[in-house]
Amino acid sequence: MTAAPAVLSCTGITKIYGGLRAVDAVSLEIPGRGLFGLCGFNGAGKSTLFSLLAGSVRSDAGTVTLNGADATRWAATRRARSGVARTWQTVRLAQGRTALDNVAAAGLRDPRQQVLGSLWRPQAAQARERAQAALDRLGIGQLAGQTVDGMTLEAQRLTELARALVSEPAVLLADEPASGLSATQRSVLADVLSSIAEQRAVVVVEHDLDLLTSVSQHMWAMVEGQLAYSGDVEAFRESGVFAGLRGTQKEV
Repeated sequence: MTAAPAVLSCTGITKIYGGLRAVDAVSLEIPGRGLFGLCGFNGAGKSTLFSLLAGSVRSDAGTVTLNGADATRWAATRRARSGVARTWQTVRLAQGRTALDNVAAAGLRDPRQQVLGSLWRPQAAQARERAQAALDRLGIGQLAGQTVDGMTLEAQRLTELARALVSEPAVLLADEPASGLSATQRSVLADVLSSIAEQRAVVVVEHDLDLLTSVSQHMWAMVEGQLAYSGDVEAFRESGVFAGLRGTQKEV
């Protein structure tokens, strides 16, 4: 792992659901730039860890630090304003709206106006400019006026990435962004994620180990809520954790 200062970290972070330790005393540091992979079987705790880092789930123990500040008790909205963005396993776009509207709504500066209906306000012009720039950056600027309902899954996922990036976050947590994509589309996504990681930290949860290890600079693997591996990508490929995942895992 690079020696660069961590922009986001957790120490002993734990989440318990009905006696089940979904995340069990996990500690890790995310440097300010680069692409980092997080893998594990379904139910290993990966998405829960993302939710703990993003603030949408409150931890039962442990601490979260963001840019040197203790963010453990910060709500998701405050963490988002402070530089943490995430995507979800399933696309969460406002149906019936254009790609530009979806991204612009996420880019409104005033957190009290984070709704699509507010786009008529004075902030709309600037929000739309930032939204168009985000879509252009991901290579789908020509789809800005298209409603998301009629888009391919690849375009929807890229639109969701644009939503996450429009506020220029310090950290992007991407949860299974390649799910449902073809091999060609996954190759395009890999290039997009690598480009994004040149300017910020990107952590990717993915079941496609070939994709994940081809783009990541550092790997984490979770097993039953615990961090079972943290280290170099090449060493990960030679590890027993990788062999176990590779031997029984089916891609989704």
